[in-house]
Amino acid sequence: MRKILLATAAGFAAFVADGVAPAKAQAPAAAAAPQPGFSVAVTGRLRFHGALVGQDGDSVAGGAKLSSFDFNNYGRIRVDMNGRNADGIIYGGRLEIRHAVQTNNPTSNANLFFRVANGFIGTPTLGQLRFGSNGVLAVPQMFVGHIMSSIGTGLLDGDGGDFWYAGSGGAFATNFWYSSTGNLNRATGIGYYSPQFFGFDFGVSYAPSENGFLGGCNDAGAAFAQCDRISTVGANADHRYRNIIDAMLRYRGTFGPVGVAASGGLRTADTTNAVGAATARKNPTVGIIGAEVTYAGFTVGGITSFGSASRGFASGTGILPSTGNNDGMFSWQLGARYTFGAFTVGAAYHELRSEGSQAAAANRKERGFGIGGSYALGPGIALYAEYLNSRVSETGVDFDTTRAGNQEKFNAQLFLLGIGLGF
Repeated sequence: MRKILLATAAGFAAFVADGVAPAKAQAPAAAAAPQPGFSVAVTGRLRFHGALVGQDGDSVAGGAKLSSFDFNNYGRIRVDMNGRNADGIIYGGRLEIRHAVQTNNPTSNANLFFRVANGFIGTPTLGQLRFGSNGVLAVPQMFVGHIMSSIGTGLLDGDGGDFWYAGSGGAFATNFWYSSTGNLNRATGIGYYSPQFFGFDFGVSYAPSENGFLGGCNDAGAAFAQCDRISTVGANADHRYRNIIDAMLRYRGTFGPVGVAASGGLRTADTTNAVGAATARKNPTVGIIGAEVTYAGFTVGGITSFGSASRGFASGTGILPSTGNNDGMFSWQLGARYTFGAFTVGAAYHELRSEGSQAAAANRKERGFGIGGSYALGPGIALYAEYLNSRVSETGVDFDTTRAGNQEKFNAQLFLLGIGLGF
């Protein structure tokens, strides 16, 4: 297999990586011209966790009750392809396979699914065109300031959420619509990403629908509910996003020992038409701004999003009606982490306010806090520890349907220890 030079991989990372390692404010001196080549890298991850869980809704009338302790684990396999031809065109793609959500059959294995399937083509001077599902839309590719995801397994945006139970109506403060964990960000789309100029780059993307991969038309049924080409839905049906557009601008630079990264942009979309005025919906538009500063191993940062959208820019029934109590969504997060030697530790807090239930007069408030860290035992092996706390409240909403009356608050906390192996 022919070797691709590091300059090709560096160009790819500079244009589309979702990390925030600051780049130089000025363009570096020209390097030797890279030679044509092609490479394939196969990497994998295995994580094993144990967790103590305390949450509302973990017992029901009649005696059924959830234990406070459990193990879980999951694996991923990723294939990265990078190439460069004799004309200087760079190209490649990524396929990632991982466990799907476990079924309620205790003896079954979790199914595998493609979480990522995308490709790119471009040049170092003209930028890149990306296409496929996941890793294409501009907001999740370019935002900065989401410190929570870089601590431990990701704190409230990490692996701990797999232990919580929401089947009785519960809700958790784990909605980060801009993160790669957001389902909408797996939509099949196309995007353009510019080269960096004096620390700045930008990206724009378009997805015709919220569906990813094959789209779901083959078995959509008579009402077309799961087909990605649906443009009009029937009365009381789930609505869908269409014509999803992201636009982002980012800056990354260093000033002596200080690294600075900042980004800003927006997402807007249409919604499916509806039969009958009662099911009409507004088209959402949300802005997003974030920043980080790094010095001597310390990183502090924050991110905020705001605009007219459902809770966390959620899809399906969460799309806003044309009339409602509050058609806005506002979120913010502050966090810090510190890396010293093989250790990384940090903490982050976030809030999300949104309409929540469209049947209730009040708005929903979600508050989440996480603290944790990791220790690298050696190449490819790390230990994790996290404490997570989630609080969700909304007047008039029942978050625990197994108890009498409306339980208008839902609290949960979790302590996780884990080990990760990678190759």
